[in-house]
Amino acid sequence: MGMLSSPAFGPRTAIIYVTVGALMDVWTAVWYFVYIRGRTTPVSPNEWFWLSGLFLTGFTLMAIGMLLGPIGRSARRAELPPTEVTGAEARIQQTAAAVPDPIIAPGMGAVGGVAATIPNPAIPTPTIPNPALGSALPSR
Repeated sequence: MGMLSSPAFGPRTAIIYVTVGALMDVWTAVWYFVYIRGRTTPVSPNEWFWLSGLFLTGFTLMAIGMLLGPIGRSARRAELPPTEVTGAEARIQQTAAAVPDPIIAPGMGAVGGVAATIPNPAIPTPTIPNPALGSALPSR
């Protein structure tokens, strides 16, 4: 369950979307009430374009941020394993953690559950000199 160890990106992203959208709408409203509303000259189509575009962009960002929460929760539930499997997997993990791995020395192998000596050509066999034979014999 490695995915549960990292925090979800959804809440942070949702907060950013809602904050940016709200600030955009606040400053669009300030622009409207300070510069457009009390004006005696007609408002140009270019000003209406920017005013309505920024306001609707802010509104859209807030809507996306508010929808990210439920979407993220649904996606997180969909990624989780089924509940009937979770208990069995937890028992397997506990058993694996309780039983340590067997340690086998280099050159040793397990044959039928019994440690056996397996010659390893990469490890040289030490030799012991035998004065009676006048030559060096392997130690085995």
